[in-house]
Amino acid sequence: MKLCLFLLFIISSITQVFTQNSNDSVYNHTITILYSKAYEHMYTQQDSAYFYFDKINSEAKNHQDYLSLISSLSSSNKTAAHFYDLDKIKGNLRQLDSIVLKNDVELKQNESYLIYINSILLDKGIYYFRLNDYDKSRKAFQSIINSVESLKESQLNVYLIDLITSAYSFIAKMYVNDGKYNLAKDYYTKNIHFLESKKAEDIIKINRTYSLLAEVLKNQKQLDSSNTYFNKSLHYNIENQGSPSSIITEANHLLENYLSQSKTDSAFYYLSVIKEHLSENHPRWNIYYEAKAKIHEAEGNYDLAETELQEALKLVKQKWQNKPHNDVAEIYNTLGKLNENFNKPQKALENYNLAINQFSEDKINSTINENTLLRVLRNKASILNTMSQFSESMVSVNVALKTLDQLKPTFKSNADKLFLMDEAFPVFESGLEATYNLYQKTKQDSLLDTAFYYSEKSKSVLLLDAILSTKATKFANIPKDIIEKELLLKSQINHLEKQLNQSKNKILEDQLFEVKNEYRELVSSIETNYKSYYNLKYNSEVVSLNELQNFLNSDDVLVSYFYGNQAIYIITITKKSKDIQQYQIDSNLENDIVSIYSMLNNPKSNLKELNNKSFNLYKKLLVPSIEKLSQKDLIIVTDGLLNYIPFSSLSTNGENHYLIEEHSISYVNSATLLKQLSEKESVNNEVLAFAPSFEASSYNTLLPLPNNQTEADDILNYFGGKSLRNNEATLLNFNLESEHYGLLHFATHAVLNDETPEYSYLAFQPNETNTNLLYVSDLYNLNLNTNLVTLSACESGIGNLKRGEGFMSLARGFYFSGASSISSTLWKINDASSLKIMDVFYKNLSEGKTKNLALQKAQVSFLKDNKDNALNHPYYWSGFVISGNTTAIASTNNLLWYLLIAVTFVVIGAIIRKRRKSN
Repeated sequence: MKLCLFLLFIISSITQVFTQNSNDSVYNHTITILYSKAYEHMYTQQDSAYFYFDKINSEAKNHQDYLSLISSLSSSNKTAAHFYDLDKIKGNLRQLDSIVLKNDVELKQNESYLIYINSILLDKGIYYFRLNDYDKSRKAFQSIINSVESLKESQLNVYLIDLITSAYSFIAKMYVNDGKYNLAKDYYTKNIHFLESKKAEDIIKINRTYSLLAEVLKNQKQLDSSNTYFNKSLHYNIENQGSPSSIITEANHLLENYLSQSKTDSAFYYLSVIKEHLSENHPRWNIYYEAKAKIHEAEGNYDLAETELQEALKLVKQKWQNKPHNDVAEIYNTLGKLNENFNKPQKALENYNLAINQFSEDKINSTINENTLLRVLRNKASILNTMSQFSESMVSVNVALKTLDQLKPTFKSNADKLFLMDEAFPVFESGLEATYNLYQKTKQDSLLDTAFYYSEKSKSVLLLDAILSTKATKFANIPKDIIEKELLLKSQINHLEKQLNQSKNKILEDQLFEVKNEYRELVSSIETNYKSYYNLKYNSEVVSLNELQNFLNSDDVLVSYFYGNQAIYIITITKKSKDIQQYQIDSNLENDIVSIYSMLNNPKSNLKELNNKSFNLYKKLLVPSIEKLSQKDLIIVTDGLLNYIPFSSLSTNGENHYLIEEHSISYVNSATLLKQLSEKESVNNEVLAFAPSFEASSYNTLLPLPNNQTEADDILNYFGGKSLRNNEATLLNFNLESEHYGLLHFATHAVLNDETPEYSYLAFQPNETNTNLLYVSDLYNLNLNTNLVTLSACESGIGNLKRGEGFMSLARGFYFSGASSISSTLWKINDASSLKIMDVFYKNLSEGKTKNLALQKAQVSFLKDNKDNALNHPYYWSGFVISGNTTAIASTNNLLWYLLIAVTFVVIGAIIRKRRKSN
């Protein structure tokens, strides 16, 4: 990855000399003159700077002036870092370690000891940063942070402030390079707050940190916000003759942003800014040639773009002395993409292979290398498919997935994990494309197993992580106090995030940063000290197709969809059969899906048009997979836009005959998740139902639900338990009682937050303090062990759609809290129809029917009762969906009946035996 020279951002005046020989005026004068000469050439003439620093070193050694020697070696490191002279830094660091070791007692007596020691740590951090050895680099920078943060306010000075802000920035930069943008954003934000409170006059450094934050926003595709921050810092630097390297870095980022926005004229302007600030011997001319190549490519000029990239490649190879390096791999990868975009697949493949060759076994196994390798393998697999070299493509896909599995444990934030999976998504599609095409040629049975493996690896990573983490905590014998500490920190994080969601506050943001850091350190400690926890938590295995077939019932048919960029792959599995289908995506298909969903949640939409469109979807995406099968229980693994469609509503004849009339239907995010959910145990089979009232008041904005209390009460006709209504239907009662019930039913409002899905919520009984809301983020910290959660609420199954993860919805949140199955809704459900469907659904459950069959019977019953009126529109009945483990629930009432019948038979048998004896 191209490494911007943001090193200049952290150079400070910590090289002030504290001489021991204050009485030697000649010596002091000599040292002052030499420093002046050295600084004059520090970032312009490498050899001249070294010459003067070496002179200082010699003089300082002769006078046993170890503080001046440390200062000189540290300053020399700044020059070496600027010119990428890592050998020089390595040698200097050895000398520095030796000096400190031999003179530690004497050095500690100096008031500036902490400045010198942390300056050496800074140099070490930079050295390992340049080597891409991020573990050692982070350790050095974290030592600076720990050292400075432990000081009292009165002990801080400008040098120590500069050191700690440098450490924050480097750690953040490493997270950027790792693709962990949320963590990077946390560190940059913390650094900005620290600078504004401790060194508000340092406008240059504050602007520079905003510039680094802009890089994060750029990577997160928030280009307008990114441009604002970059331009602010760039203009300040140009007007105040700031660091040329900073100007070059910011201009290059702006050039790339404007090209992404198809603003070539603006890109040309920033190219001129880059060139204007490059001196003849500046080590970053490769940036200019790479930027120029991007503009030529945008203008469709392949030859000029390739020429510029070759020049950049030559310079980068020289910089790294023709040794393998990530920077070299990046340019080969860029050349490969250029070849690919201009339909030169063979040249693209050659360049991708050259990029991969940069990562030999003896290279440091850093996450930045693995990130680059993953992207190159992704591109290589794609180009091999283009060349119909499908077997070779599968080899690249397998290596890429192995690399992905190694990367995933290093990503701690959910947002960063989602970004990683989104970046890796084309790898899965390439794998499926290769296996599908090979299977069409060979009909080799094992290829279907491989295709299923690729599809499963792409699905539900966050949810599986959460379930595995819970398992790991349970079985790894972690001490109770550590588990309690983790739960406490998670609760504090959730509390602070909810407060910040209401209003921004720098103090709260700093508190959140500290708590998150403490939480990450605790988890890291657990993973290090309890290996079984780590192995369980990061178990990346998915269920195999053979295991799934053994798991399925004879009447089950699982249809798994993979919704790619180019095609939808449909893998169909029963206990004794397996198949794969491919459907090429076009704009008509996607427009139809959007249109169908829009019509489904509108009771006034044209039913004939809706049935016609859903029939076409049925014929395209389901009929080819199930038309020859007799199984009746459909398990749908949806993906992409298909998450919006309840398959129950698909017309099977273009008229008012629907799939639900022929099949029971359930949903799950992945087959692996289904198997995990089947292993969960429920507390009991009693129900706890909530039915708040939403009467008009100054603190309630939600509309009344006329039938919700009847709905909640009716459930108790079929199951033991209790119904909490009106003022009893509070969040407090939910928190106190929910873990004691195996079935939870919510007849209430759900409110969707599209921008921040974690703050979608279920509403309990309204109160003046507005503490009646159960947020999705709250669910992550619960442990319910619930068999079934029913969300008889508006849009409880809808949310922000994420690739491979499905909807980030309230329903999904309950899986994090321990639910085995969930009944939820895909749009704003009619209150009256909900009452009728839920009544029959629970009646069917109480009779021992599986959950999917219970819902099917309830929906079909509703259809039959309303076949001649407007209520037969799918809006009224198909919005309810059941997902997860659909095994039957034994009603408490039924158990009593079974017990009574058993006792009756025993009594009758005893009477008969007695009569026989008497006869």
